Amino acid sequence: MGELEKRNLEVVKLWAETYNNDVDRMVNECYAENCKVSSMFGGAIIEGRPRFLKLEQRVVDVAPRRNIRIGRTHAAGDVVVVEATLFDPDQGDEWRSPFCAILTFKDGRIVEDRTYLDDTRWPGFQRPD
Repeated sequence: MGELEKRNLEVVKLWAETYNNDVDRMVNECYAENCKVSSMFGGAIIEGRPRFLKLEQRVVDVAPRRNIRIGRTHAAGDVVVVEATLFDPDQGDEWRSPFCAILTFKDGRIVEDRTYLDDTRWPGFQRPD
């Protein structure tokens, strides 16, 4: 594994940790200013950190203890594929949603996030503005 892949995998670790604990840090430290985040099942596309941060803060308001647990990662060049599970202990054991995120990096930041997740299962689900 090359240095590029190692660096990107370190960012993925930070991405998961900050998703679980501090979404402001996640968005501001892991994503590029002009990032593009796409919900591949729902069709929503969010461009730029400010809009993405607004969406993530809305999610935290509805599900403050939501968490992701990474199962596997696959790194190749500028891309890391993440297989993970989203869960929320406040929603009960049966509420779990597996997902896959394809993260493209540039200069150590995520420039594109293509997430395959059934977002309609989220507590308090709303399409972004």
